[in-house]
Amino acid sequence: MTKAVKDAEMAVEQESFQQQALNDAAQAIRNAIVSRLHDDGLNHHDVQFRVKSPASVAEKLTRRCTDGRLKYPGGLDHLDDLIGVRVILFVESDIEAVAIALSSQFICHEDEDKTAMMRKNGGIGYAGRHLTLEVPAVNPPRGCRDFTGQRFEVQIRTILQHAWAEFEHDIRFKGSSGGNAEISRAFTMASTLIELADQQFVNISDILKRIQSEAAMEHETQKLDAGSLQGVLARAFPGYPSSKENQYSWMVKVLAANGIDTVNAADDWFKALDPEKMAEIMQYRFSPGQVRVADDLLLQSFGESYVQATKELGNDSNRETKLRSRLSKLRAVQDDE
Repeated sequence: MTKAVKDAEMAVEQESFQQQALNDAAQAIRNAIVSRLHDDGLNHHDVQFRVKSPASVAEKLTRRCTDGRLKYPGGLDHLDDLIGVRVILFVESDIEAVAIALSSQFICHEDEDKTAMMRKNGGIGYAGRHLTLEVPAVNPPRGCRDFTGQRFEVQIRTILQHAWAEFEHDIRFKGSSGGNAEISRAFTMASTLIELADQQFVNISDILKRIQSEAAMEHETQKLDAGSLQGVLARAFPGYPSSKENQYSWMVKVLAANGIDTVNAADDWFKALDPEKMAEIMQYRFSPGQVRVADDLLLQSFGESYVQATKELGNDSNRETKLRSRLSKLRAVQDDE
């Protein structure tokens, strides 16, 4: 270990770098992101986080530019990646919606689609969608009030991109054969195949929506269940992405609590509503999942009785507070009209 690294490590220890505090902040941020994705009905595979070790921070603080100047002269205050979060999705078409959702929940300082830039320049591989975010002091997400001002980085990519990138990192950066031409060629071929697979995953998702919609039309009088509800919502809200699978089962219970328990009844009910007007009232900054749109439309139609009937459905202990906040927003718009 060089003297410069040792000095940097001492500086890290003497300054405000506290591993446990960062771990607590990272866990709270991760929980807030998972809750937001669930609330907005955005399907995802996993949300992970990591906190830089003191040794890794110290090494980064010693890095210099080509002219010899320190790259991070401001010390810890200039490091945005002490906390890193990774959101792993199933289909590439959901990346944009997740990026916008997180940018509306936290303060966004930077948003860079490195994969798109790489492809535009003819490159191979997956750098991901990178966001630099900050916990806001005004209306911080639930559980994050003690961490306002904390900056962190988020990487968004698909599960296939994640697998490729993790394996490539192990070989190229941790192994000793990363520069081998045969290995590089194999990685290039694998990257191309994964890109094609991601495209087919999007196609499969689109085909599934169409099949579910057609199946629901053939069985409109059947008892409503999670599968048939997906078809109903896909037909009612074709411009909105699918939600996580278990959320449709939850919405079946919500609809039943409000007297809607057949495919035909659900289909007729949603046809009579205007999701675009709802989008204007709620001022969505992105396309929320179909279940979230249905939840808002039900809340608008049934008001307080909907809050009482569904506040304890599901595992969200904060659902009643969220519903009342959204209902206040809906009523404020209606009063203005």
